[in-house]
Amino acid sequence: MAAIISASRRTDIPRYYAEFFAARRAAGQVQFRNAFGGMGSVSLRDEDVLGYLFWTRLAQPFAGNLQALRDDGIPYAVQYTITGYGTDLEPHTPGASTAVDDFHRLSAQLPSPACIQWRYDPIVLSDTCHRAWHEANFIALAQQLQGATRVVNVSIVEPYLKAIRRVADPTVQFRPLDPDRHKTAARRHPDLPQAGPAATTGLLEELRAIATAHGMELRACCNPELSLPASQCCSPELFTPYGEGLQRRLGQLPQAPSRKSCRCLRSVDIGMDNTCIAGCRYCYVVTSHETAVKNFRQHDPKGSMLRPDLERAR
Repeated sequence: MAAIISASRRTDIPRYYAEFFAARRAAGQVQFRNAFGGMGSVSLRDEDVLGYLFWTRLAQPFAGNLQALRDDGIPYAVQYTITGYGTDLEPHTPGASTAVDDFHRLSAQLPSPACIQWRYDPIVLSDTCHRAWHEANFIALAQQLQGATRVVNVSIVEPYLKAIRRVADPTVQFRPLDPDRHKTAARRHPDLPQAGPAATTGLLEELRAIATAHGMELRACCNPELSLPASQCCSPELFTPYGEGLQRRLGQLPQAPSRKSCRCLRSVDIGMDNTCIAGCRYCYVVTSHETAVKNFRQHDPKGSMLRPDLERAR
């Protein structure tokens, strides 16, 4: 069955693995380890791909691959993260001006701004990144992105154990602990600062007004407790400009949530854990930056999967 290929929620393939993607697309197949530890593979032959959904913070290194997809008539859409936090939280992330310029180039190459969505995600509330800081930061970014997108997705930083350990800022307020969803974190960090309605309601109302004023709709990704429309980050909407035929095929796909409250269509994510070297403190798929860097240095662009250690173990 033809699939949407997600590249990738778990690592920035456009930024770091352009040569690998080109090689695997030429080979017509890629292998990966899924979120549950099982190994899998998926066809990348054009006839087996409904479209690609790319997740990135900098797509410029991927320009050749995107041109090849356009030349071959293969649909693609983009979830693009720009937060502007700086090096304390995002030590190896492109500066906002670089990312904004890159975003505009991508948007101009797509059939419509509907095919690219901005992720101001996650929202990290702290003594440094307080409400006033977020409002000023968000309006500056929204002004620069106006006309290049129609949707901005947000969520509150999740209290994953990896994130709690690496953020290492006692003032950061995480998404409220859910004893079922965050069992271990709730047990180990019962006094964790949490961003409840008192901290988020006014901020989100202001961000929503700013987004609307700049031609965007603010949506919540997997945070149903927030008073915002729910996002669908892998959706027919992203691919609407590619025509009714693709819409009919996408309409046959079921939703396949990656976590609670996710509304995404079923896709195959070809990324792998511990391969992104951006170093974001709140990342949930990297055990340590050192591990990711080691895997990146050992990566074989001509290999069948991103992780060389797991490829050798097969």
